[in-house]
Amino acid sequence: MQLFLGWVLIIFPGFLYAGQIISSVNFSLSQKLGLQENPDEADQLLQRSERYTAYWDLVTVLWLPLSGILMILNNSAWPLFALVGGAIYLDAAGREAVKILSFKHEGIRLGSAKQHRFFLSTYIIMAVLGIVTIVFSVKKLWMLL
Repeated sequence: MQLFLGWVLIIFPGFLYAGQIISSVNFSLSQKLGLQENPDEADQLLQRSERYTAYWDLVTVLWLPLSGILMILNNSAWPLFALVGGAIYLDAAGREAVKILSFKHEGIRLGSAKQHRFFLSTYIIMAVLGIVTIVFSVKKLWMLL
C-alpha cells in the first residue's frame, strides 16, 4: 500500500504542482492550457486570486509529491511529511471550494460551467488525497509508538 500511495502522491499532486509552476511563470499560458479560468469568462478578481494562489501553492502543494518520493524510498521521515502534506491538501481543498462558492454567490464570473465543475472536482480529489494520506500517516506513526 505504501508503494502504491507513494506513486499516487507523485503523479496526481505532481501534475497539480507542475500546473502551478506554469501558472506562476506564465499565467496566460496556463489559461490557454485550461489550467486556469478563461479570461473572457472570468472576472479580474478571480484571475488575480488564482494567480496569487499559484505563487503560494509553489510552497504548499509540494509536500505530497515529496511525501510520495519518501514513501517509495522507504525513508523513515515520510509519515511526518505526509501528515503535513495531507493536512495542507485537506485545508486547501476546503478553502478553495468555499472561496469559489462565495465568489459565485456574489455574482463574480468564474469561467465556463465546464471549467467550474472541473475545478470543484479537483478540490474533492485534493480532499480525498489529503484524508487518505492523513489516515495512512497516523496509522504508520501509531505503529511506531
